[in-house]
Amino acid sequence: MEEQRLSGALQENILTVLCFDEQHCRIVRAAVQPRLFESSVFREVAGHAIDFIDQFGAPIADHLPDHLEGILKGDDARKAATYKRLLDNLFVAKGSVNAEYVISQLHKFVRQQTLKSAFVKAAEAFEDGNVELAEVELQKGLDSQSVAFEMGLNFSDVTRATDLLDDFQEEGFTLGIPDFDKRGIIPRRKSLFAFIAARGRGKSWFSVQCAKMAMLQRWPVVLITLEMSEKEYGARFVQSFFSIGRREGEIRVARLKTDRRGELEDILFEKLERDSLTDAKARTRISRRIKREFAQRAPLIIKSFPAGMLTVPMLRAYLDGLERFEGVQPGLVIVDMPVLMQNDANNLRVTLGQTTMMLRGIGQERNCAVVALYQGNRESESARLVTGAMAAEDISVLAHSDVVMTYSQTPAEYKLGMARLFAEKARTEHAKQTVLITQAYAVGQFVLDSTLLRDSEDYWEMLRGEQRGEEPRGKDDEKERQ
Repeated sequence: MEEQRLSGALQENILTVLCFDEQHCRIVRAAVQPRLFESSVFREVAGHAIDFIDQFGAPIADHLPDHLEGILKGDDARKAATYKRLLDNLFVAKGSVNAEYVISQLHKFVRQQTLKSAFVKAAEAFEDGNVELAEVELQKGLDSQSVAFEMGLNFSDVTRATDLLDDFQEEGFTLGIPDFDKRGIIPRRKSLFAFIAARGRGKSWFSVQCAKMAMLQRWPVVLITLEMSEKEYGARFVQSFFSIGRREGEIRVARLKTDRRGELEDILFEKLERDSLTDAKARTRISRRIKREFAQRAPLIIKSFPAGMLTVPMLRAYLDGLERFEGVQPGLVIVDMPVLMQNDANNLRVTLGQTTMMLRGIGQERNCAVVALYQGNRESESARLVTGAMAAEDISVLAHSDVVMTYSQTPAEYKLGMARLFAEKARTEHAKQTVLITQAYAVGQFVLDSTLLRDSEDYWEMLRGEQRGEEPRGKDDEKERQ
């Protein structure tokens, strides 16, 4: 039987959790022995980490270099350099490892190895005619699976139960939209965030915003595109990250003025000048910034698949490959768009609902957030307010998603560079909130300013004033008015 091994990336992530994760280190300790690691360097570090947990009940963390001081300051410079490289990698990765997913993969490996060993011993006993011993060996293998068993949340465990008061939601990342961020209407691990907009109304720019904000918060991102090319998405991301235009020229953007209560008071306008991708000098500066900035960020992988070809099992296999060969475990998976995955054209509503449900399952099994983009139906293209019920083809998208956000924009708002985001659904927070945003796609910005829209009538009256041709106020005019 072929010997199975843990991938190098998974071994390093297991070691990181063992050394630094206060919440999960004891779970890993229960399932791992130093001999599990292929490298003698890994085995040495794991031995110190395990001994520390056994003695103090906590991860070794910053004490690790002290325990390895004899090696790090020893006469063997080559050996010291090898250990130092590993320590550097562990300290850099300690805040970004997806611990729950690492543990699930470790438990899966241990179960496979234990059962494999049991099968071999049982087969040998069976061939020798000892059926009773074969049964015993098989039973030992099955009994050992209890090592990986986790009961779940037990309220008899007072410490874990009271921890719920501090954090009763899965970890998430902020979107850069304060009124949603502070209400927790954000993408979260083990959850599906559905974004619905009419055709050509900013879905891809929203996914770029999500990817940018996740990376800034050290979440590895995998963006799956079935419509736009990898190169086009990459260009948009660079635009958004560095706030640059594709062409030279001045742009006008809307700004929101609010009063002390946070109520919308006025819409102002200002002109911006930004670097352009067509400027040779600007491109040189941007290239240097890309090398400097992205080397320090969590990874962003953009992968395109032909429309109608990708299935959920294929997506799982691709994510497994990323982990095995590139060491990338995404904290966020973005899918643009599920309707372009392989669905039954004769029964699209049912299969799209199943695809949505399985995408949520990927978030749960991999302990990552999933953001899926959905196109609104024909009604959404002329609606003043897009709702979750306007998801094209299948309203069950609303049922299977943890958060549903819609994007609305009238022709007047489009001309002014404004739009509205509506929280149709949020499982654990107050939904039915509308946030007004200003945008500047010319420099890659999905959102510049935002404010909670409490009094919509005042807003629509203000907008009608702009439509009647009332002169928009800029910064200089505002200073004179004050």
